Amino acid sequence: MAQYDHLQLVRLPEQLERRKRPGFGAAPERNRPEHSRRIAAELDDAVAVQQRRRPPETVNPSLILRVRMTGPLLESDWEALGLTVLSSDADRTLVLFSSNDELRDFRARLAAYGGPIPAGQAGAPYANFVASIASVGTVEPRDRIGQRLREEGYAEPEDFGAVGELIADLELWDLGRRELRQRKLREIESYVVARGGEWLDEYVGPSITMARIRAGGEVFSSLLSLEDVASVDLPPSPDVATAEAMRLELGDLPERGPLADDVPLIGVIDSGVNDHPLIEDMLVGAIGVPERLGTADEWGHGTRVGGVAVFGDLRAQLAGGALARGARLCAAKVVNERGEFDDRRLVPSQMREAVTSLHARFGCRLFVIALADRKRIYDGGKVGTWAATLDELVRELDVVIVVSAGNRAPRGGNRIEQAVTEYPRYLTEEGNRLFEPGRAINVVTVGSLANRNGLDARLGAEVAVRPITQEGEPSPFTRVGPGVEGSVKPDFIDLGGTMIVDPLVQRLRDGRDVASAGLLTLHHRPVEHLITSGSGTSYAAPIVAFKAAQVLSRFPEASANLVRAPACHLGDCT
Repeated sequence: MAQYDHLQLVRLPEQLERRKRPGFGAAPERNRPEHSRRIAAELDDAVAVQQRRRPPETVNPSLILRVRMTGPLLESDWEALGLTVLSSDADRTLVLFSSNDELRDFRARLAAYGGPIPAGQAGAPYANFVASIASVGTVEPRDRIGQRLREEGYAEPEDFGAVGELIADLELWDLGRRELRQRKLREIESYVVARGGEWLDEYVGPSITMARIRAGGEVFSSLLSLEDVASVDLPPSPDVATAEAMRLELGDLPERGPLADDVPLIGVIDSGVNDHPLIEDMLVGAIGVPERLGTADEWGHGTRVGGVAVFGDLRAQLAGGALARGARLCAAKVVNERGEFDDRRLVPSQMREAVTSLHARFGCRLFVIALADRKRIYDGGKVGTWAATLDELVRELDVVIVVSAGNRAPRGGNRIEQAVTEYPRYLTEEGNRLFEPGRAINVVTVGSLANRNGLDARLGAEVAVRPITQEGEPSPFTRVGPGVEGSVKPDFIDLGGTMIVDPLVQRLRDGRDVASAGLLTLHHRPVEHLITSGSGTSYAAPIVAFKAAQVLSRFPEASANLVRAPACHLGDCT
């Protein structure tokens, strides 16, 4: 088979587990007496197992059940039995909490379902509920070992036995009232301290309860057997290199690579792009649409977008010790110093003039528009006029237009911790659909991936500060499709930064004030700062444009469709 260095087919290293799609349907047909006896026996076994593995001097015990369902999760039915739903997974698995081992109401329903059908009734009592239960079991101690510990070789509780000392974060299940969770922490603290451990820090929020502990491995091995414990894991690894990059001065920057005359041109349609020492020889021209806006970037967004379009992942480039610039720039300023469109012009009119002018004056065939209409969320109907105009321009001029999917803060106010506890569920909410013009058919719409967990060295020392994502996971602010008539949108996803939950200041924080949570790019006032950072799909879109420019550089005569197709190999397709 012929091989081409611009097209690579990579075999996955492992077969990914297929997960069942969640859904609703009728409960399966069961042999009622047999099914009732089996579930009751599994329940007895689960209670007995937890009673046996409780240390004799344990904290006040709780009962945690893992229940697998074949039909709907029926969370309200479980809560009616006095059980608290702690978590639910897409494969129809529930984790439930009980404050006692008796579970009388649950056992009564099992018995009623397996017994004779009462006179005058068509079916057995609680048939839909009990028949939907596939199995009942426990959360095993090894299930509580976190991902970072697993990566270090801790797969079973016995693996902790030889460890002299370890610092790890313990998280409790959301057992309900703050007073109950605080009491559980005090009991666990007494247990740890009595065995020579050190209680370093703790956090009790509306739903998250955590502690950072230094102790011997045997202490952590025993903590894994406590039913109240949801997980034990190593503290998140902070980003220690970003702070150094933010302090760089011009003389400290790596050498810039040579710039060929035929490097592709990217048109940035935004707030303008200012002269900057790193790109001043690459900005070939700028216009204002309308002209009275001028070309200076007072808002700063356009220069940040332009910096990503030129360098791609600037953090990775700085770490590599060289700066390779992948494109030249031209710019059309369409928003003012407040990031608002002109009062006297229609947005479709501005877009047409900006694209056609940059195309005619400078020969630009690749554009990035990292702007969106925050009031227009796609509801599945007809596309808007902005999106329709961009679709027309792609067809008329044979150009590539890259747009951002838009952003949405995941949670706020009193619900701040749900940014962690409900991730990634809220990404699929109706309110998280694409902003205009991301639904356009012919444009390349880009969503965002997290570049890392977002913690810096200072915040990483606080147990209360929580990362929402790990590297490569969907950013907590990214918007999703589908597009028109179920089309796949966004077309691509790429690095756009992340957010963290900071209860110390009671808000979500992103790359604007925590550089480690964002992408590095160029500051629009280079006299004050050379480099800045930010989070958003506004940064993912120019990274895809940067990669598309590499394709266009290799195939300068390629059609817009050809440029879009191999870019799938350079970016991450959804």
